[in-house]
Amino acid sequence: MGTDEDQSESIRIAHLTMLQGVISRMGSNSFTLKALSATFGSAAVAIMAYADKPSPYYAIAAVLPILIFWLMDAQYLRYERAYRSLFNRVRKGEEIEAYDLDASPFMDKPWAVLKIAISWSVNCFYFAILLSLGFISILIAMEG
Repeated sequence: MGTDEDQSESIRIAHLTMLQGVISRMGSNSFTLKALSATFGSAAVAIMAYADKPSPYYAIAAVLPILIFWLMDAQYLRYERAYRSLFNRVRKGEEIEAYDLDASPFMDKPWAVLKIAISWSVNCFYFAILLSLGFISILIAMEG
């Protein structure tokens, strides 16, 4: 192997390492949003359970941030998929500019966020939180 080939391979490995770092951050951000959603849901349940005058409005107040986190999570997963596509192109040695981190050519249409949000791997988590908040709100409303 010549030095040009060695240098080219080193650049490709460095590029793949950078992309793997971006993909890892996207996954970490997605996990953090799920944790925040669970925290908001749990906090609303705890407040309703221990409040002097329980109100279903506590659950309603928690729904908006949970919905926002749901869409943000879907957006991070959309970006992660795009960066995985870029990673695969670099891995296969396809013609990509060295150290290019632009994944926009791999981004689906903007509405793809909603498609990801309703996929089973995402919606089951958020739907469970919202369902439990709704159920507890109904129980509280029926009591008083």
